Amino acid sequence: MTVECLKSSMLRIERYFGKELSTDERTARAEVYAAALKEIPDDVVSTALLKALTVCRYQNQLLVDWCAEIRKIQDIGRPTANDLWNDAAVAARKIEANLYYMHIGGLITVDGKLNRDDLKRRNAEIFAALPVAVQRWAGSPEDLSDIFSSRSTADLRQFVRPGFDRTVQDAPVESLQSPALPGGAAPAQIGGGTT
Repeated sequence: MTVECLKSSMLRIERYFGKELSTDERTARAEVYAAALKEIPDDVVSTALLKALTVCRYQNQLLVDWCAEIRKIQDIGRPTANDLWNDAAVAARKIEANLYYMHIGGLITVDGKLNRDDLKRRNAEIFAALPVAVQRWAGSPEDLSDIFSSRSTADLRQFVRPGFDRTVQDAPVESLQSPALPGGAAPAQIGGGTT
């Protein structure tokens, strides 16, 4: 949030509540607002303030409502943890199958034989199609496969999923989107097709 946005927001808040603050009160609130909202773009701050003012009953409660509205705006378009978990599980199964074929020497398909290098490259592509936050959480294609294949569903749900959910919750929205490929091409869908 820029200084100009902070000034206009403070003026809007005072006018809305009809209570002019003393210089000390205004300075203290401005410092708190600036610290809490410093990383938020001006357009999001302004939009969220207008929404927060429609639900806020007490001026002292405004920052809480304002931050809640900012989170709502930022969460629009954010994939859910459940969607990302399912995508990671599908990718892990595909990677696991490719690891199996790498172990036995390759795979013969209609298009010809896939050797170990081809399968390794496929695993890297599958892993690269996952959002950056999921990639960082998993570590590598082999680690992702190991996470899902070496544990029971109950263990995954009880011990692994909470950490995954925290990672997704704490991650910036940009790192939850599928990465763009060179040349502007969209990444392949993880869920479609076979290995």
